[in-house]
Amino acid sequence: MKKVSVIIPCYNAVKWLPKCFMSLVGQSIGIDNLELIFVNDASTDDGQTWNMLNEIEKAYPESIIIIDLPHNRRQGGARNEEKDADIVQFNYNYYFENVGIIPNKNEMTDEYFEIKSSDDRKKMLVMEKFTYGCWNKLYKRSMVIDANTAFAENVIYEEPLFVYPLLFYANKLVKMADELYIYRQNNNGTMRNDMKEKETLFQHSHVQLMVWEFMKNTSYFNEYYEEIKLYFLHTYLYEILDFAKQREITIDYERYVPLAKKALSEVKDITKSPYSAILVKQMALYKLIESGLTRQQYIGYIDKI
Repeated sequence: MKKVSVIIPCYNAVKWLPKCFMSLVGQSIGIDNLELIFVNDASTDDGQTWNMLNEIEKAYPESIIIIDLPHNRRQGGARNEEKDADIVQFNYNYYFENVGIIPNKNEMTDEYFEIKSSDDRKKMLVMEKFTYGCWNKLYKRSMVIDANTAFAENVIYEEPLFVYPLLFYANKLVKMADELYIYRQNNNGTMRNDMKEKETLFQHSHVQLMVWEFMKNTSYFNEYYEEIKLYFLHTYLYEILDFAKQREITIDYERYVPLAKKALSEVKDITKSPYSAILVKQMALYKLIESGLTRQQYIGYIDKI
C-alpha cells in the first residue's frame, strides 16, 4: 500500500509539469511509496497537457494515475477523485514566474494539539489555529475516509467543505513553522483569473452554506452547535464583506440582503453566542441583520470594517 497520495490538478500546465514531476519523484520518501494522481482539468491547450501526462505515466506506471476531465470542475472536482498526527499544517511561500520565491509573511510556530475531550475540540475550533485551505496540510487517509467529506465542485473556494468537517475527526493536530510548500501563482490559472471577480465572493458564501448543510446532518452537530454556528455566520455573512473590502470590490445591498435572510432562516439565535466577547464586529453585523438591516445601516457598517 502506498504511504502518501498526492493529487495534482492540471490546467494548461505543460510548461510546469516537468519541474513538478521531478520534484515529486525526488522526494525522500521514494517514488515507490507515493501515489501520484494527475488530473487534467479540461485543459484548452490542444491536448498538450494530456499528452505530457501520458508520457509521465509511462515513467512510473505503478505509482502514477492520470485522469482526464472533459469539463472544468475547478480545483474541487479535480481533487475529489509527523508523528502519528491526523492533520499536519505547515508554512509556505509564494512563487511568481517572473520574480521567483516570495517569502510568506505569515509567522507560524510549532504547535501540537491533542484532543481528549469535547472541550478541547471546542477550544481548538474557536482559536482557529487551523485554516480551511487544503494545500498546506497532510491528512491521515483513514480519517478522511471516516469523515466521508469531499470538495465542492464547479466553484472557487471549494476547500472548506473538505477541510472543516475533518476538524471534528482529528484528535492529533500539528502545526509546523517549516515552509514546506511552494504556492505557485499562475496568472493564467483559474484562481488568479477569477479571484477579483465579485461572483467568486458569492461562491465563497455559497460553499459555506454547503458546509453548514453538511454539518447539520452529522452526529456531532448538536454537541458543537455553538462552534459550528460561529464558523458559519462568520464565513457566510462577514467574510464576504471583509474580502470584498480587501479587494476594493463593492457588494451591493440588494445582493447581500438574500444572504442575510437565508442566515436568519437557518440560525434563529443569530445574536446569541457564548463567544460574543471575541466577535465584536461580527455581532454588530448580526444585530443589524436581526433588526432588518436597512440600506443606510449596511453602508455604514461596510465603512467601518
